[in-house]
Amino acid sequence: MQENSYLILGLKSDATLQEVENAYKNLKEKYQIQCFEEGEMGSLGAKMLSKIKIAYNDCIEDIKKREIIGDGSIYDAIKNLIKDGKLNEAQALLDNVEPRDGEWHYTQANIFYRRNWFLESKTQVEMALTHDPNNSNYLNTLEILKRQQFKVDDELKAARQSRAGYEQPRETGGSIGGGLCTYCASCLLCNAICYFCI
Repeated sequence: MQENSYLILGLKSDATLQEVENAYKNLKEKYQIQCFEEGEMGSLGAKMLSKIKIAYNDCIEDIKKREIIGDGSIYDAIKNLIKDGKLNEAQALLDNVEPRDGEWHYTQANIFYRRNWFLESKTQVEMALTHDPNNSNYLNTLEILKRQQFKVDDELKAARQSRAGYEQPRETGGSIGGGLCTYCASCLLCNAICYFCI
């Protein structure tokens, strides 16, 4: 948000959506007329049109953010969005939060976890711990993620050991392959046809 966006529109920082829209409409009409004047006045009108458009967009975004956050903190609003499964909205809010401290990384870990991005989630919890190494919540979450990673690794290892991920061949029941999988049976059939075509 550019500095003094509300002031550019002639408003206070707690202005309502209706006040922002009215102020923008009035200023836009004023500067659109000024744009057609010759010389420096026309140039100033064009610059001001651009400036009030940016201010308007900034104010609208700020008002939407205020409505989402309500009386709580930005992190409370993000947690509620995560709970509701609105991960894109939660991520958009989190991307605008500064500074990126331990709580920021922990919240990012929660979003990643809900997206089933476990490795990325674990990395974010580790980053949160660099900011707050004694936080028991971060430490407990990291342990849970490590256990989950071992579980996933074990499942992958078992799948690889089970015939390198291939299924057992299925019986084709009286077909030309006589016990071969469908693919092998069709290859034998194609070879036989090609042999007879020669």
